[in-house]
Amino acid sequence: MSTDPLSTGPLSTTAAVPGSRRRAGRAALPAVLRGRRGRTGAVLVALVVLLGLLGPLLLPADPYQQGREALAGPSWSHPLGTDEVGRDLLARALYGIRIELLVCLLAVPAAAVLGTLLGLLGGLNRLLGEAVQRLFDLLLGFHGLLLGLAIALIVRPGLGSVVVTVVLSALPAFGRQARAALLAQLARDHVVAARVLGVPRARTLRRYVLPNVTDAATALLAVAMAHAAKIEGGLSVLGFGIQPPTPSLGTMINTGSKYLFLHPGYALAPVLLLGLLVFGLTLLADSFNREKLR
Repeated sequence: MSTDPLSTGPLSTTAAVPGSRRRAGRAALPAVLRGRRGRTGAVLVALVVLLGLLGPLLLPADPYQQGREALAGPSWSHPLGTDEVGRDLLARALYGIRIELLVCLLAVPAAAVLGTLLGLLGGLNRLLGEAVQRLFDLLLGFHGLLLGLAIALIVRPGLGSVVVTVVLSALPAFGRQARAALLAQLARDHVVAARVLGVPRARTLRRYVLPNVTDAATALLAVAMAHAAKIEGGLSVLGFGIQPPTPSLGTMINTGSKYLFLHPGYALAPVLLLGLLVFGLTLLADSFNREKLR
């Protein structure tokens, strides 16, 4: 019997309705938002996103503008005070949210698309599929922060190295999820029927397998975004992420930790914002997973 998963050899069949999974995928988000965890996570994420998008537009302060009041306490003009060179901390914290969102929206979709395509390679060529799985094993051997440190040393610290780190860290999760969904779908009646009728492999993957793989990857998006926010924060805290003077929550935590007793709000405000974002995304991911298991 051929070892090619899309060969014409025999496969065990399991009854399934092709459209049922897609309908379940479309109904997943409303079902998640009906649960308490999902609602709480959505509210937290929406709150942080709105602060990042609307806050800098409503605040008159420039996050890059230096002033004479260094490390000043909270006041009407500076609600969180100022940093070591007189810049408004609230303006920088809200602008830093945009950096987190930029990393999540750039790196995670790229990892999802690339990881899914790599995971599906096994459906086209067995040797390529095995090579990709070994690549995933190699990437899984590195912690996200260690991988980020290595990339920052090879290239240079900054937004680009953070995005590359997040993409490489998230690839194995999306790739293995796609491969598992591929192997499950290949046993479905409609896929077996398409293969027997001589439908080309690429068309079979695109028409019958890919929609179900997309549904399976949906729950991973929130997990990957939470992981991306943690990686950016961790690398920036260590000094290998976003570089000054660009404000990010991680760089603010890094610098603010030096003045923790003198000016607690310097580090605690970005810690709170980063924590709310990660916690909200984690709740959403948990709700998606619970809904998928039902």
